[in-house]
Amino acid sequence: MAGLFCLCSLLYLVLTMWLYKRWKVKGRRSRGFTLVELLVVLVLIGIFSSLVFVAVAGGILRSEERRFVHSFTQTLVRAKSASLGRGEAVRFFIDGESRTFCIEGRKWQNIPESIKVEGEGVGEVEPGVHAVTFYPDGSSSGGEIDLKWEGGRMDRIVIDRFLGLIRMERILS
Repeated sequence: MAGLFCLCSLLYLVLTMWLYKRWKVKGRRSRGFTLVELLVVLVLIGIFSSLVFVAVAGGILRSEERRFVHSFTQTLVRAKSASLGRGEAVRFFIDGESRTFCIEGRKWQNIPESIKVEGEGVGEVEPGVHAVTFYPDGSSSGGEIDLKWEGGRMDRIVIDRFLGLIRMERILS
């Protein structure tokens, strides 16, 4: 984004200097801009506005990805806290077929289509439905949940079996 700003500033400086020299020529009576000059400026504005749009759209997509990862991990943390607070086991469900996740007895949340969810060591309670159980002593059933993004990036959420700790790792491809 900073590179784009520098490029736009440089273009503005060059155009300003060119216009200044064009108007300063002595003995020449200027009658305005030619059609070619106006078209060049319009094309440049179009190119730079499309570059800005692409940069902004990419930032919005990354923001949605971060929001999902945060929501997913916070739901796991809430499940652990609920088990400690209630003094009973609480399960965190992932339904692969409907692409949703939730804490037992709570509202289901959607998993974006751009994410593939895979797990290792996570128990299957029904066909297509997996669960991580958090126990009142702080332990859990444990496991690893991989969130694979369309661009090849992968986030791994590791749930410790003995302490119930939830840790996220970014795996670079």
